[in-house]
Amino acid sequence: MKWRPLLLVLALLVAEGLLKAWAVTTLESGVNRPLLPGVLHLGFTLNPGMAWGLLGGFAAPLAVLRVLVGLGLVGALGLGRVPRRWIWPLALIAAGALGNGLDGLMRGAVVDYLTSPLLDTVSRAVSREPFPVFNLSDVLVCAGTGALLILSWRQDRRSAHARKQPLS
Repeated sequence: MKWRPLLLVLALLVAEGLLKAWAVTTLESGVNRPLLPGVLHLGFTLNPGMAWGLLGGFAAPLAVLRVLVGLGLVGALGLGRVPRRWIWPLALIAAGALGNGLDGLMRGAVVDYLTSPLLDTVSRAVSREPFPVFNLSDVLVCAGTGALLILSWRQDRRSAHARKQPLS
């Protein structure tokens, strides 16, 4: 069982590497190509920072931090030090962290290639800024984090329910 999440991390890293290589050679900055019109488009940017260009002057430290987080999670998964219900979400986060971390180390910036007009609309309503261009690694980190939040919420509800049960 320990090797399955590691295999997933490796497969996702390879897929993301291939997607980023394709994006660099195929896509142009400022040109959007609809995949799902109005929902998901292909775009291109090199981002030395994080979402919305935050910490753009810290490309190398961000890359190192991402790689360390990814390797730490891979180590924990490989050693079986992770609760069973957290294995797959942490594998997604590890793959995303490593994908962007390795990209940042090799290129000095992260290749982003997905845009969302739908998310742009929401983001502009809230912050007057467009939603950032993103990539599969970002999606993996967000999906893994969302799964961890849901799992934690469900566990908290179960614990609260158990505390309310009268003792027999």
